[in-house]
Amino acid sequence: MTTELLAEERPRVPEPSPRRAKPQQRAHPWAWAVTLASVAFVAGAAGYLLHDAARANHRYDGARTALSTTRLHTAVVSQELAQARTDLGLLTRRVGSDTAALAQDTSALQGARAELDAAQAHASQQATLLSSLHTCLGGVEQALNALAVANQTSAIAALDAVSQSCSAAVAASG
Repeated sequence: MTTELLAEERPRVPEPSPRRAKPQQRAHPWAWAVTLASVAFVAGAAGYLLHDAARANHRYDGARTALSTTRLHTAVVSQELAQARTDLGLLTRRVGSDTAALAQDTSALQGARAELDAAQAHASQQATLLSSLHTCLGGVEQALNALAVANQTSAIAALDAVSQSCSAAVAASG
């Protein structure tokens, strides 16, 4: 059967013809200008992007430097703050103990002031009593001198003049 098939005539398939070279077309005169403008535009855009990237990188470097400086300052300030907290705690304890001592001293001072006031009042009473006694004694002395010369009227008048002082001295001495 293969021989029969081989013997049969087959329809002819045309062979592909070799491609013919197209004649080269001349480029349009504006094509070079458009190509040159496109290349210039792409180069300009790339230059702008590179310049912008360089500026952004510069800003980023500046920000990193500022961040490092800020972190350093933060560390220093944190140490100073910790020292200030320690000092404040110590000062608070000192103020507390000084406040307690002040309260004790104030209490003692108030007690001493009360004793001083009492002593001043007693001294004033004693001075008043002494003055009354002195006045009374002076009048009694005059009365005795008047009686020594037998002048009863003068003696009574002298005792009468100091009677209030003598009564005050008796009342004050209790």
